[in-house]
Amino acid sequence: MSSEDSIAETGAPVEPKPQKVVRRGYLPCLAATLCSVVIPGTGHLAIRAPFRRRVIAATVLNVVAFVALIAIVPPGSSRSDLVDIIESRIVFVGLGVVLLILASTRLWAAIDSGWQARPTQGKPVKIAALLTATVVIIGGVGPLVVGADYIIETDRAVEKVFGSEDAETARPTELTTTTTATGTDTGGSTTVPRATPTTEATTTTVAPFAETERVNVLLMGGDAGPGRYSLRTDTMVVISIDPVTGDTAMISIPRNLWGLPFPPGTILNDTYPKGFKGLANAVYPTVAAHPDDFGGGDPNEVASQAVKQGIAQFLGIPIHYYVLVDMLGFVRVVDALGGVDIYLPERIHTARSPTTQLHPVPKYFEAGQHHFDGTEALSYSRTRYSDSDYGRMGRQRCMLGAIAAAATPTALATGLTDLVSAFGDAVRTDIPRNRLGEMAQLVDRYVAAGGFEEVRTLHLAPPTIPASQWDPVEVRALVADVLAGNENKDSKSTSDQCGTP
Repeated sequence: MSSEDSIAETGAPVEPKPQKVVRRGYLPCLAATLCSVVIPGTGHLAIRAPFRRRVIAATVLNVVAFVALIAIVPPGSSRSDLVDIIESRIVFVGLGVVLLILASTRLWAAIDSGWQARPTQGKPVKIAALLTATVVIIGGVGPLVVGADYIIETDRAVEKVFGSEDAETARPTELTTTTTATGTDTGGSTTVPRATPTTEATTTTVAPFAETERVNVLLMGGDAGPGRYSLRTDTMVVISIDPVTGDTAMISIPRNLWGLPFPPGTILNDTYPKGFKGLANAVYPTVAAHPDDFGGGDPNEVASQAVKQGIAQFLGIPIHYYVLVDMLGFVRVVDALGGVDIYLPERIHTARSPTTQLHPVPKYFEAGQHHFDGTEALSYSRTRYSDSDYGRMGRQRCMLGAIAAAATPTALATGLTDLVSAFGDAVRTDIPRNRLGEMAQLVDRYVAAGGFEEVRTLHLAPPTIPASQWDPVEVRALVADVLAGNENKDSKSTSDQCGTP
């Protein structure tokens, strides 16, 4: 029956169905914005606002983005899972895009619903509603924007620090003759014992770096200033980790080692057939000053690879990766962690600040427990006034343990932005980005095996070996022993070397 027929029969027009009126006022405005920043669309439902196409599109897009967020970062993700996300640039940048979509859809929905629910009367009420809605929107959307910005900055830092392709491992050659640091051939053939882990695997999970018996990373600390990576590598420590058991050893190489050898067949060996003509810490600046003479390329990278080759040949083990940190970068890392705790068994004379950019330090650090900031930690690690270069090497190993202890989940969370900035500006490595997940697993194995307290150390300096005229067979035998876990007078646990209260 038509409407005309209805009018004819009843004599009166049919009343149209009443339209829903949008709720307006301070509380409806607050409810609309609050609901919208949680789930776009619910704010419009709360105030009975019409669902326009843009509202529907924002709601659907937000749901899709939220599902994508759960797929990328599932609840209960471990540290290794998060590193897996970072190692893939597509996934990591995709996470940033997802956060931006979540932020933009919630922002638009909150503004639209809040505007429709705004009070119509009373200037004080209007101002209060505006301020409250603004606070709610900033509180709900702001963290998503900050998170997206953090991902962008982190991605830039990761791209700057880590390599895009797998690094070339520096491999030593077998010794067929015993040669001193000055190149004197003593004749004879020598078989160097190979390091083999003595601890059985305790897990059936596939180990990181499954193809590698031990992962060896050369850590170098350089006396660099702003805008440059190291002049001299005064700190050279090889950290060797069994990827199955987490068994870890640290081997320190003194900066004043004379005649660092290079693998035969390399340009460096052709240039220095009897070993480097100078102290080991001078290899980096020498090669960096003339990169074209050693294969060409980025001076810092060529120099770092040169040190890798020299340390590999000296120790008789492959060096898979290097990590280079300059002094000011070290200070920023420690500060970003909130400082480190160090116990000094005796008073030590400090090293002066290497630059006016750092604050002065006292002439002495007294015996006892200390909480050092970055500048104080650097002074503790660099000083040799109280003993020697070799005492300093021991303090540097203790400082590595203190930094590892300071890197708690809370410290990493609160100092994450500063840490990312510090690493991006001050750290250089050839560890490829796509192996960061495996490196995180490696760290987990190390922690499970006892962490720093169970690390064995070898100090390749007097009286263990001389700074010059050292015997390469003896050096490699000492290294093989410490990696195999064999007890000898020249290796000890880090807990024996670093003081405790």
